[in-house]
Amino acid sequence: MSKFKKPDTEAEAIAATVCGAYLMVVLSDGRFEQIERVGFRVGLVEKSPPPGVSTSDLDSVFDDVETAFAADYDKAAEQVLVLAERVRTNGIAKRAVITAARSALMADGAVTGQEELAMSRLGAALGLKKGEL
Repeated sequence: MSKFKKPDTEAEAIAATVCGAYLMVVLSDGRFEQIERVGFRVGLVEKSPPPGVSTSDLDSVFDDVETAFAADYDKAAEQVLVLAERVRTNGIAKRAVITAARSALMADGAVTGQEELAMSRLGAALGLKKGEL
């Protein structure tokens, strides 16, 4: 299955967008290294989950979103971009998605062209100017 569960609540939508943004960037180069997995857990889930979103919200959607990306990266990325457009007027959610994307970009210490493209697409979905993300 290439689509992940449609979020029922605002907290689920934010959690799915945060997880999706992170995964969209880290998986854009075709690899998901252990340091990138740990970076999500330590950097976002344990240290700074978005207000109104629990660590269990993030945990419950992460595997679902990861499975969708593994099945079909492009379809999962499109779904994440739709969710990003949905939450972009919520300042807290938007900041959380930006934090997730930036964390993903730096997680393995190397920035690839695919990751930069994923960042650009996320930035556009969030209503940011080119290069702002």
